[in-house]
Amino acid sequence: RKSTAYTAKLVLEAAVAAGAPKDIIGCIAEPTLALSKALMHHPKIDLILATGGPSMVKAAYSSAKPAIGVGAGNTPVVVDETADVKRVVSSILMSKTFDNGVVCASEQACIVVESIYDKVKERFSKYGGYFLSVEEANKVRSVLFINGALNAKIVGQSALKIANLAGIKVPPYTKILIGEGSVLSG
Repeated sequence: RKSTAYTAKLVLEAAVAAGAPKDIIGCIAEPTLALSKALMHHPKIDLILATGGPSMVKAAYSSAKPAIGVGAGNTPVVVDETADVKRVVSSILMSKTFDNGVVCASEQACIVVESIYDKVKERFSKYGGYFLSVEEANKVRSVLFINGALNAKIVGQSALKIANLAGIKVPPYTKILIGEGSVLSG
């Protein structure tokens, strides 16, 4: 908690020094589920990104506000039309390949608005993203999950190793495997 509060303070100071409003970042020093629920229901909250376990995610989904629930290993990134596509793709690739996604804070889902989807896809492809066909995605899925649970043997493995375990041939420069979807559901 102290690290999070200190980090929020540092980021706030840097943001304000760069011209951001003085209250753009806040941090609850002693978080509780009740306090978090009150914050989620505040009239000035428009979107909730909930982390911290199943009860926190459930509270966010029950808030009657748009919410993205993030459990361990399920961090999403939303890329909209205002994004610097080069920077976004580069940042995601660095994050995912630093430790092959071991830390649950690395991006596990990338939600891209339609107007820039092709641009983002092209950039990923150019710099080591391998887009799986439906058949390949099913093969990878069968390696990632055994009886509905995450296969511990793939944690921290490279995209090349996971592709190999799934029996998929990918280019040797492949950094990440990407499965596409068009529908989000809860």
